[in-house]
Order: sequence, then C-alpha cells, then structure tokens
Amino acid sequence: MANSLARSDEKSTAQLEVVEGRKIPKGLAEIKALMGDTKRTPGYLFDAVLTEQQRKIICFAAGLKQRHIKMSFYKFDVQERKAVHKAILNLQSIVATFEDANVLMPEKFECTQPKFDVVPHLVEEPNTKTQTH
Repeated sequence: MANSLARSDEKSTAQLEVVEGRKIPKGLAEIKALMGDTKRTPGYLFDAVLTEQQRKIICFAAGLKQRHIKMSFYKFDVQERKAVHKAILNLQSIVATFEDANVLMPEKFECTQPKFDVVPHLVEEPNTKTQTH
C-alpha cells in the first residue's frame, strides 16, 4: 500500500511539473501586455499624444470649455469623459462619410463646382405666411 501511495505522489508531482513548465504562447503574451499598457488609454492619448489643436477640436465637439484643453483627461468628470467619447465617435463618422465618398483629397476642396443648385437643409424656407396689418 505504501508503494502505491508513493507512486501516486510521483505521478501528481510529474503532472505538476508539466503544468509549471508550460509557457504562454507568444500571441497571448502580447495581448496580455497590450491590455496592461498604460499608453493604450484615452487619458494617455488625450494628454500626451494629441496636439493642442486636436484637443481643441475634440473639446469643441464635446461642448466643453476652453479650460478643458489644458486640463489632464484624468481631471475630467465622468460626464465630460463621456462627452469626449461621443465627440470622437461623431468626428469619426464625419471622416468616414467623406472617405466613403472619396472626397478627402485636397484638390476636391479647392475648386470643386457644385453639381446641384441648392442644398435644401442649408437654405432658409421662404416665409409663406403673409402678415396682415
């Protein structure tokens, strides 16, 4: 009986050695490293990567104040952070619209003639109501 216990202890030790000696695949290790990377956060990008002009655009689109441009993202409250997130997504959709139409080249903005007379939502509706005196 003692021999059978000794053999089972040897087997469990051998199994543990296999598990302990196992390495994490390279791809999983890279994913794990990216998830813990402090440079892959909105705050880091806002504070350290974006230019002042880019921060101005985002703050304006988010409806924030001039003071937010110089503030650290980490000092924003939750509502301000959500506004920044929403503004970035809105800006992304605007860029996507122009990309989808293939009109982001500088020459398209220089001398492009309109192929239509009027853009309905940009023209004031005529006042059809007559005023009586």
